[in-house]
Amino acid sequence: MAQIRPNEPEFTQGFWKHQRFYGDWKRDKYQFPIDKEETNRYDIFHKFFLLARNERVFSHPITRPNPRVLDLGTGTGIWAINVAEEYLKGAHIMAVDLNRIQPALIPPNMETMQFDLEEASWEPLLKDCDLIHMRLLLGSIHNNLWAGTYRKAFEHTTPGGYIEQVEINWLPSWEGNEIPERSSFLEWAQKFLQGMDGFQRSARVDTTNVKAMMEAAGYIDFEERTIRCYVNPWCDDPNEKRVAQWFNLCLIDGVQAMSLAPMIENLGMSIEQVNKLRDAVKSECCKLRYHAYCVMHIWTARRPMH
Repeated sequence: MAQIRPNEPEFTQGFWKHQRFYGDWKRDKYQFPIDKEETNRYDIFHKFFLLARNERVFSHPITRPNPRVLDLGTGTGIWAINVAEEYLKGAHIMAVDLNRIQPALIPPNMETMQFDLEEASWEPLLKDCDLIHMRLLLGSIHNNLWAGTYRKAFEHTTPGGYIEQVEINWLPSWEGNEIPERSSFLEWAQKFLQGMDGFQRSARVDTTNVKAMMEAAGYIDFEERTIRCYVNPWCDDPNEKRVAQWFNLCLIDGVQAMSLAPMIENLGMSIEQVNKLRDAVKSECCKLRYHAYCVMHIWTARRPMH
């Protein structure tokens, strides 16, 4: 049964720029909107991840009674809520984000906290965790602070516990011979990543670097799993088609929000140019003859028992 957290504001504080609503706390650390349109997309993304991973919300079994879970960059909290209600009903789950965009009505075994993960100390956060979870956190942490983020995550992981990070490589690939001569989707991905580089908050997937930083933090048994995520439902397999439908929805609803600050502030584009590119991406991603896909990366590692 869910409970109300009366200390949580009904509306988060924020400001308008680029015709969208952004978070006001630690302004300009998080480069994407937090308005209703965008938070709805976070929830759509959760459905996509569930389908793409065959309803698995984490990779390794958690066997300790009353486990402890820390969800970093929780967004709307939908992953943490789902885990608390359906998968680990006896767990203590803390969901952490820079922005207060989680609902007031949450499961009784879950708590939310507004917290800046770039702080030098994570003292307020849940310790002795069986699972540290991150999803779509690339672009939210300064490049120079990722190694420290993994070190602090390690300190909050119980011996034998896991860290799991799920990210998407936005640079598309194509299956088959039908490839756009000048792909708007590829142009968008390149500009998005370049724009995020300008903030020193890279959204680029680099498995080798992640593995090195996790191992330097103390984790062992690093594993990577990859999943192809088609951007439209061209395929015959019913499950892949359904996953692609949801990924397509995530993309076409999210291109503008992901693009505005990086492209306007770092690449000198106008909002009209961003919207024109958005429209071209939407058009291309809905053409079934183009078998484009992005790759989901799932990284896990374990804290040694001793």
